[in-house]
Amino acid sequence: MKTTSILLATLVAAPTALAHTVWTTFYVDGVSQGDGVAMRMRKDPAKASFPLEDLSSNDMACNVDGETGVSRVQSVSDGATLSFEIRSWPNDPTKERLDRGHKGPCAVYLKKVDSAVEDQGTSTIPIHLHIRYGDGWFKLFDNGYDASSDQWCSDRVIDNNGLLSVVLPKGLQGGYYLARPELLALHAANANDPQFYTGCAQIFVESTGNLVPEETVSIPGYVKAGEPSVSFDIYNTDNSEYTMPGPKVATLTSGAGTASEAQTQQNEGLRPAGCMDENANWCGVEVPSYSDEAGCWASGENCWKQLDTCYDTAPPTGSKGCEIWQRKCQSINDACEARNFNGPPNKGKDLTPKAETVDVGLIMQTSGGGVDNSAPKTSAAAAAKSSTPAASKPKSSAAAATSPAAAPKPSSAVPKPSSAAPAVPSYGWYEEGADAAETPKHTTITVPASEAAPAPTAAPSCPEGWHCVTKYATEVVTEIVYVTVDPESYGRKRSGLQHRRHGHSF
Repeated sequence: MKTTSILLATLVAAPTALAHTVWTTFYVDGVSQGDGVAMRMRKDPAKASFPLEDLSSNDMACNVDGETGVSRVQSVSDGATLSFEIRSWPNDPTKERLDRGHKGPCAVYLKKVDSAVEDQGTSTIPIHLHIRYGDGWFKLFDNGYDASSDQWCSDRVIDNNGLLSVVLPKGLQGGYYLARPELLALHAANANDPQFYTGCAQIFVESTGNLVPEETVSIPGYVKAGEPSVSFDIYNTDNSEYTMPGPKVATLTSGAGTASEAQTQQNEGLRPAGCMDENANWCGVEVPSYSDEAGCWASGENCWKQLDTCYDTAPPTGSKGCEIWQRKCQSINDACEARNFNGPPNKGKDLTPKAETVDVGLIMQTSGGGVDNSAPKTSAAAAAKSSTPAASKPKSSAAAATSPAAAPKPSSAVPKPSSAAPAVPSYGWYEEGADAAETPKHTTITVPASEAAPAPTAAPSCPEGWHCVTKYATEVVTEIVYVTVDPESYGRKRSGLQHRRHGHSF
């Protein structure tokens, strides 16, 4: 039989790569813990959604930059439902979650640790010493291809609004864990390019149980390049023949465990006392009270310095919390200018938005691709059962910026007098009528690859007696638009504001 190959080209006005993804947020029993809270992810917003391709790299444990923990650890009740969220645009959940072409399995791993903040997730012992490194990981869940629906786990996560939900085993040994969601895209695996997407949530399991895994594995090391699970051809092979990467789902047994002993009291990563505003793992605390002009300006300076830290530490999920804090600093600045030296305004008011509660949707079964629709849906009642150790966590607005990068930081966090700076719309959970600070108007606009792309040209009919194979190639065009304020007029405005910020008499 003759075989021919027909190549079809499609022009797409889109970025040069299909939309990738990043694990940004997790929910406990349907309650959001806040964008980036207790979550390790790649710090560079421009590369946060990039896949991992070196299977021997330490980045396989908790992603690039994942060997360094964040300051927060989220408490989780025994047997709770954990839901991990993916986004192709880290600061905007309204965009697509992952390009549909990125088909493949997913899994969730746990590692019992002495400290969820300090543990690197992997060891630094060199591979050539032939010592197991990064040991202690065990698979809690995995899910691959479902022949009955012709769907991969990635398809179901996309259809479930980007949420991958698993239920923690009841009676798991209490204490600190790293929880590692994983998605493997196989669209280029047949070309030796498997693409892993992972990250780590830092959690504390509130449990008096003693269940531990019978065996653990090393990450990296649990999967190697060239293995069938990472080189599978999803286009020319029966997908039902796919075997999952890594170990089998762990068997849990009663025992003391081979890692740290059970911890019964969380003493690290708690929400700081006096926290009034959050942005991921940053917290703002109240400024000193004042009753004279010097104290007013000093408290304002304290507020702006905290804002500097907020913007400097903002993860790829954005800086919505920083924008809230900036409004607070502006209100102090306005009070000083009005010679109202009794403050700060709204002293002690918690500015943190109420935690979002969602219906987590489908809770998938391990392997085989089945979906358990009998699992209870999350209701609003779950909000009353949040496992937050202190106040509730914020959730970034769905109306986030259109750039995958974090919101821009004001060039020097200089306060703006209300008489010169235009106000932005007031947030419902902030002081009504408060003037907002102005931020530099600089945006980058791009379009996800799968958005508004034309359909491929129809393949010509196959001649009789031939076996035809249709191949598609994509040619892409990238368009980036910048909108920037007039630098001359903006510079004059900020120059005048600098005097207002530091002056004490007029």
